[in-house]
Amino acid sequence: MGLDKPSIIVTKIYGKYGRSIGLAKGGVKNSRTDFYDEKTGDLLQQRWYDENGQAIWDRDWSHNNSLGSHKFPHDHPWDWSKDPARQDSVDYINKHFK
Repeated sequence: MGLDKPSIIVTKIYGKYGRSIGLAKGGVKNSRTDFYDEKTGDLLQQRWYDENGQAIWDRDWSHNNSLGSHKFPHDHPWDWSKDPARQDSVDYINKHFK
């Protein structure tokens, strides 16, 4: 499974800006969930799931950034050997794809 092309399905969900997919750690095997702002339709967050349906990667496209500490988009890997499993943000796209 590639992060850009899940092998099964992409699920779209809608909610309020400032919210996210949440702590839903499980999903459809080898899939992705895209979270959109219910008012604007803007993509806010994506989450990828592995062959067991566990979250493996989040990409945040927009959220509250009042301290100006985030570049968008940015990513959060999941590491199930750690608590919490969702790790701090990494600037994967901007660092690796200039």
